Amino acid sequence: MSNITAPRRCSVLTFAIALAFTYLPACERIEPKKTEPPKEQETRSSHQTEEYTLDVKRDRSGRYFARQEAMGTWATLTTAADGDSEASFILIHAAAAIKGVEEAMSTYRPESGISILNSSLGQGEVELPPDTIFVLEEAKRISRLTGGAFDVTYAPLRTLWCEAGKADRLPENSEIARTLASVGSDKLVLTERSARFTFPGMEVDLGGIAKGVAIDQAVEAMSRAGSTSGLVDIGGDMRTLGRRPDGEPWKIEINDPRPGDPPPIRLLLADRAVATSGDYMRTFEIAGKRFSHIVDPRTGQPVKSVPSATVVAPEAITADSLATAISVLGPEEGLDLVEGLEGVECLIMSRGPDGAVTLHWTAGFPALVQGGEESLAGS
Repeated sequence: MSNITAPRRCSVLTFAIALAFTYLPACERIEPKKTEPPKEQETRSSHQTEEYTLDVKRDRSGRYFARQEAMGTWATLTTAADGDSEASFILIHAAAAIKGVEEAMSTYRPESGISILNSSLGQGEVELPPDTIFVLEEAKRISRLTGGAFDVTYAPLRTLWCEAGKADRLPENSEIARTLASVGSDKLVLTERSARFTFPGMEVDLGGIAKGVAIDQAVEAMSRAGSTSGLVDIGGDMRTLGRRPDGEPWKIEINDPRPGDPPPIRLLLADRAVATSGDYMRTFEIAGKRFSHIVDPRTGQPVKSVPSATVVAPEAITADSLATAISVLGPEEGLDLVEGLEGVECLIMSRGPDGAVTLHWTAGFPALVQGGEESLAGS
């Protein structure tokens, strides 16, 4: 068996800084999601390294923040700090961590370990950095936990439906069946230093977990750099570091796809991560019918019953991957799954045959919501 060596990196902070790319499983790059703009800034400074310049600003509350393109959307990094210099030091470490994940795990970079693995065609082992092996191991664990509802080897199905969308025709059942033969985390074999496929035509796509990885590494980089209060937001998925500088929990509003103007659902979080997934976020059209960008790795069909699934967990890698899995599992199986996980809560919005949206939540979720269960029941 031949061995293929992917580029190795000494640490996250030594990764080169490069232009953003998209991890989105959709066929084309989309515009960054609109997020609430930061408060009016009072000061701004630029911190430059040999690799890039980070524009750091301070809002009226005294928090420092910086925004940059990342993973096909926007990343907003926020921290408390004693002055411009400390803030820049903290935020530039967080930004470098995000770019490090991009470089290591992008399928749009031919030199990345994941791209080299995908191009190996199952012909041999591919050596990968420890961080990438860890993410693939975690992806396989989540796949087992969810009964295959989350699976990073679903990439051939993504390609099939993208091509079907471009041709404006539904894929034949025989095409889906053939493609499903190339899907399955059990066909991805890992060692401490390498990965290989055991079936031809396999590919890995980390779109359902990579934002979580980047968020976690950015928060950990901020903590190592001295921050005790901060928040990392990539495309609406977030993780908080401690509490706000005033001692209060961070207030995070959940994206709500329901029509009309339902009351906002606001989470109060400290040292927690939150991620939202669902078929309301991105769709594509074939023969006049709209389909979700999320494909069930078990059936090869786009999902259609969960417009939104929000997961709160200690780490963003868990929240990100489980939100995707729940979008596939649906409310009943999704709630059963999360109720059995320590430190994890969720809110699921399901769509009935008549189009009406119903809210479902785990027992501990109301404790995280401003206004508690009364707020959820009235929304």
